[in-house]
Formats: sequence, C-alpha cells, structure tokens
Amino acid sequence: MLYFIVYSDTLSVFKKSSETDSAHLELKIKFHHNLISIDNNSKLLSSVIAQALDELGEKIDLENRKAAIAIDDSILSHSLSVISKKNQSNLSQKIKQELQGKWKELFRNYFSISESKKSSKNIFHTAEMNHYLREKIKLNFNNSGVDIKFLVPISSIVLSGTKSTQYAVTKSSRIYSIFNYSKKGFSFYRGSFTGKDKGFRRIVGLTDTAKFKERDFKNANLKHIMFNDVKIVEFFAKIIKDSSPILNFVKPFGVQILDNQNYSKARIVLDKSSHFNFSQYLQNIVAGLLTLGLLIFTLAAISDFDFIYNETPLNIQEIKEIQTKPPVNQVQKYRTSSYAAINEFEMITNSDNMDKIQSIVIVDSRININTNANDGISGAYTVTLSTVPSIESSILVYDLLSLISSIDNTSQFERTDGSFFDKISDNIVIRCESIDTSIKILQDVKQYNNLILRKILYTKTNNSVHLYITALRS
Repeated sequence: MLYFIVYSDTLSVFKKSSETDSAHLELKIKFHHNLISIDNNSKLLSSVIAQALDELGEKIDLENRKAAIAIDDSILSHSLSVISKKNQSNLSQKIKQELQGKWKELFRNYFSISESKKSSKNIFHTAEMNHYLREKIKLNFNNSGVDIKFLVPISSIVLSGTKSTQYAVTKSSRIYSIFNYSKKGFSFYRGSFTGKDKGFRRIVGLTDTAKFKERDFKNANLKHIMFNDVKIVEFFAKIIKDSSPILNFVKPFGVQILDNQNYSKARIVLDKSSHFNFSQYLQNIVAGLLTLGLLIFTLAAISDFDFIYNETPLNIQEIKEIQTKPPVNQVQKYRTSSYAAINEFEMITNSDNMDKIQSIVIVDSRININTNANDGISGAYTVTLSTVPSIESSILVYDLLSLISSIDNTSQFERTDGSFFDKISDNIVIRCESIDTSIKILQDVKQYNNLILRKILYTKTNNSVHLYITALRS
C-alpha cells in the first residue's frame, strides 16, 4: 500500500516499513497550479494531477499498487445539519436538501459524504469535495496503474484517535488547522499566530468559539494533539488495518457512518426481463437483414451520429450536442429505444454465441455484431421496440456517477455539458472493465426516466465495454 497526502500545492507519497511499522516520506512533488484556484477547471485539474503523477512515476513504481490518499481539509468544504429524530426516516434526502439550500446552484459541483459520530444523534457532519477534483484524482491515479482504496479527509484521520475534549492540530507552512468532534458535532478552525491576517476563524461548528494560544501548540499537552505528515500516515494505516469506520470519498454519495458504525443503503435493482431465444433473432438476420447495403447504412448512421474524438486519459469519444429540435414525442422515442437496447445487449451477452463475438456496437436501436467469421452470427439489425414501464424517478448526474463508483470503482468515466434536443443534459462516457459491470450499470439506467442510453461499444480484445449515456437535467 502506498500512502499519499494531497495538499493544495503538493503531493507526497509515503511508505510503511514492514520491520518497524513506521512511515517515511518517499517523495514530495509540487503541483504546477494550486488546486484550490483551479478546482472548477476540469481539464487543467487533470493536467496538473497527471503531471505530478508522471514526475512521481519516474522515481517510484506506481504500476499495480493500491493507494490510501489523505486530502487536506483546506481543499474541502464542511457542513453541519441538525435533523430531529422524527425526521430521520429518509436521512440522506434530508441532508441533501439542507446542502442544496446552502450551495444553491453550486450544489451540483460537490460530492458529499456524511456521518453522525461521537455527537448527538441529531447532528450530522458532511464533508464536501469538488466533483471535478475527485473525478480527476481517481481518473489519473487509475491511469497510472494505482488502485485507490481510500480517499479520506485529513480531519477524519486525526480525529479517529482523539477524545471529544481534545483538539487535533495540523500545520502547513504557518497556517494551523484545528479539529474537534464533540457532542455538538464537528468543529474546524483555521488560522495563524503570525502575519498580516493573524488570528483564527471558525470554518464550521456549533460549539462556542474556542481561543487558542501558541504555547499550547509548541508544548506537548493532552488537550491539543499535534500531527505531522508521518503521524497522519501512521494513524491512517492503523484505521485501515483495524477496518475502523471512516469517511471515504471513494465510497458512495450520502450517509456513510451512523453511531460509529458503517451505514449501508439498500439499492433496488429491476429484475432482468425475459427474452426470446437468440437463435430466433439470427434467423431473422439471415433471412432479411444481413445485406451489405444495410451494413453500410448502419455504419454510415454511426458516423452521422458524430461522436467526437476527445484526447482524454480514457482515449474515448464523447457525445456531440444535438442542435435540432424535433417533435416532443422524440424524447420518449429515445427512451423506448434505450430500454430496448439494454434488454437486447443483456440477451446477446447471455447467449451461447457470446464467446464467438469479437465486437458489438449498439447505437440507439441499431445493432451491429462482428465475429470475424462467416458463421451466420455477424450482421446488423434493428431491435424491435416495446412498451417502456412507467418510471417516475430521476437522478442527478453526480449521484449517478457515485452510484457507478459504488458498483465498481475501477470503472472510468468522463462527463461533459450538452443538450438533448431542447433539454439541457450531461453527456457521460463510462468505460467498464467487464461485461458484468456494464450490465449492472445498465440495470440502474433503466430505473431512471432522465437517463437515455445512446451507444454501447464492446470489444473482446480487451473485454471492455463503453457506455454512452445522456442524462437529462430536470
């Protein structure tokens, strides 16, 4: 396991000695831009993080390594929610509503994880991370061969070993960060004893404002516990070893810890629909659809769909915005073809002929199968559309991305702003490392009326599946 600490201006990597069980710094890299200043610039964030990892990779072998990442709280935001016990039946939704009230139109920019720990049972602490930053950290570490298991606020690590009467203190340059978790919930102070803006301000907290003295931090005492980077890593390693509950940005959005215990949320998945035998479809293909002209037409249609090549770390394409405005019922038409295409893909991948198939391309309701052989399986056809079950639920795009991460955190994705006819949308491209993972994600897509599958691309050579999804904004 490699241990990383991400500050706004530096990236450090640590290792633990198997003999002494102590941590030591391997390398520290300075970011070429301060992360706080660019946290809403997706492309620049990706470039800065990728460049730092490239520099690390020149001196440290990152390939096939697992990682535990601690992230400085100055890059994050924190919130406290007070929710009465009688209103806690849908806890995640209540916390989300409070966050929406706080962030207003910026709410979509943040990935949030919450807990109720060491405090009164109606006070909930939420840590919020810019979604672009989280996404680019995960993406670039994965592209460097690193499997991220933990992405944890430093505050959560240092508070794991303190009492409610104690303060955990960290220092970066001349700036102190001070944390406490008492019966009145999480508290966070930040400030300095020197410089033009000396003094401390409370970032978040319900307790009375605390007063701090410099001698309390310079002299060892039982009330103010000082943490340097090595001590943070050693606490982090112990948390992982003991499997102690801790907030983790790698895990799903929402409440993660209640009363010092992991909090699990049930997720309902629709049962797979029954399908006709695959050979029946092949007979129809051979009878009337397997013609060279139709194949050319299908390939031309794929080209006309105009997926743009985008040089991202995934090396995949993104969905181009559609500018025309068709009749209103066209949106429902695409929902219907999306539902049918998902069912068809499930049926194909579950068939006895799947081991012969080299690639599958599905664009809307058009299917193209290739086996590199004249075996009666390769060909192109249009799937028969059927009635879509009535679905009222919709999902925010960042909730969808967190759901994807919870299904398989090795999946990679890219999101871009777009429009679907006259509706504002998010275009999402997901790379799944297995067919099983893609099926699980597609089952979730079927549960929300604002998600439309536009394209599936499967290639046997690397066993990957790319899903192209449009998420309509409400």
